[in-house]
Amino acid sequence: MFMILVILHELWHFITARKSWVKVLEFGIGIPPKICKLWTDKKWTEYTLNLIPLGWFCRLKWEDPNDKADFYAKDSFISAKFRKKILILAWWVLANFFVAWIIFAGVFTAWTKPISVLPENAIQWESQSLLMPTYSSLEKQWFISGEKTDMPLVVDTIMDQSLADELWFMTWDIITNINSDTVNARNIWAVLKENIWEKINIAYIRNGSKTVVSSQCPEDNCVLWIVFSTSWNLQIQDIKYPLPKSLRLWLKEVWAQVDLTFTALWKLWKNLVSFDRSKIKWSLSGLTWPVWVIKFWENLLNSGGRVLYIAFAGMISLALAIFNILPIPALDWWRMLWVIIQKASRLKAEKYFVIEWYINTVFFILLMILWIYIIFKDLVVFRWVNIPFLG
Repeated sequence: MFMILVILHELWHFITARKSWVKVLEFGIGIPPKICKLWTDKKWTEYTLNLIPLGWFCRLKWEDPNDKADFYAKDSFISAKFRKKILILAWWVLANFFVAWIIFAGVFTAWTKPISVLPENAIQWESQSLLMPTYSSLEKQWFISGEKTDMPLVVDTIMDQSLADELWFMTWDIITNINSDTVNARNIWAVLKENIWEKINIAYIRNGSKTVVSSQCPEDNCVLWIVFSTSWNLQIQDIKYPLPKSLRLWLKEVWAQVDLTFTALWKLWKNLVSFDRSKIKWSLSGLTWPVWVIKFWENLLNSGGRVLYIAFAGMISLALAIFNILPIPALDWWRMLWVIIQKASRLKAEKYFVIEWYINTVFFILLMILWIYIIFKDLVVFRWVNIPFLG
């Protein structure tokens, strides 16, 4: 499913380029170095198999300024009209938005349940997403039935190198108090939020004996990083709407997902530029992508069935679109921005795009290094692969 979404992303680029009379030199499976050429079609596009299985790519005629014949040819991207350049680049992103729309409208019409319900106070506002709502949002829309009860906070799983791990918590420990507040599965987020950057005394019960441990609550990240049950005897009803309303609700879902994503990205950016080693470490440890996606999809298929599996595909398609509108060199939106700047400034396209090519190449290499780091980190965390120097 992940590969299909990436293929759709590149396929729209491929189609719009050909419709705009821009030659596609290569349509590649995986990231170079190239293993072999699979075949060449009638328009001399090579279909290749590459070594690094991180996706697909579409190489147009213009992307190597050292190849003067291709760079200045009539059927190169450089020679295309301005509107066609914008269309080729914009359709990359629009294709993933379109796929998300179809999927969201489909699952809301058939039926779905939330992929993940966010605990109260886990974020600073009430999530309006139907696939990642807060409990209060579900209550307002009458998608919850049953009685809320204050369940004891029984530790199930502890993340490695987390605050709970540093305090030596274990599975089946029952956390009872943080400072003077009694905590349970419902209110721990609120209690921790009130103690950001403060010293916290955590009382817990293990094998019938009560113990108190102390630590400093990290700034902007006062989280224990533990897994515990939050069911509270509540039942979440099926989310189902008529098709006309589902076709409108997709926009609300897209906006909610964009809001959640950019809030997380802003927090990540603040931590990375804070020059605080602990914040940077936490931010890097929280980065995840392909391995986590595949593992999460596997769990959804086993526990939630095909509908949730497909709904998550819509979220990933949307994530691909959001990622590509970030103003980062080598990504789609950045390249479109350069096309607009070049047109507005009336600079010679040849010189302008040579500079852009070098900038994109450097950032593409950096993104691949980051991508490979995340893959290896996720293999350690989610697949328990023992990799030297990583775990």
